[in-house]
Amino acid sequence: PNFAPLILAKKNYLKHVEGSAYFLEWALPRADGCARYKLPVFEENHEYVEASIYLAGVLIQEMIWQRSASSLLLSGPAKICEALKKAYSAGGEYEFEASSMPNVCGTPDKAFEVKIVQAADLPLARDTPQKCGKDANGCRLAFDLGKSDIKTVAVQDNEVVYSKETEWDVTNP
Repeated sequence: PNFAPLILAKKNYLKHVEGSAYFLEWALPRADGCARYKLPVFEENHEYVEASIYLAGVLIQEMIWQRSASSLLLSGPAKICEALKKAYSAGGEYEFEASSMPNVCGTPDKAFEVKIVQAADLPLARDTPQKCGKDANGCRLAFDLGKSDIKTVAVQDNEVVYSKETEWDVTNP
């Protein structure tokens, strides 16, 4: 009943921050590429600056799990960057992501580092195509969270053992 999709919150946030002269940019480098994003933010002393920090944290989290990252590079207003650096460090709100990424990236001995840099020092965005196999041996779970439905599938040794499609409307929770 209280479900609020991220896309609707982001849409509402962007409406309120429209025209801001301030931006937070980040880069998520990894061995085979780099994810980038630029988010308009509220000024550091604005009453809604916490909304900028919160949304940036969630968007970074989403990108980390989509693409992986060996580190997080931040550029923008100092208060926002410092808050996010703290959140993606030991004891922070996103400590799990920061501690998991070295294992995800195959570098368990290298800590996930968060740095605040100048925008000019952020690496360029670079994605590399990933070839996916079609062998589904073992046990696999998959889901597709779409705008109009959710599909879930369980596969065991290349055989579908469960499949369900549930209609929903993300724009009308």
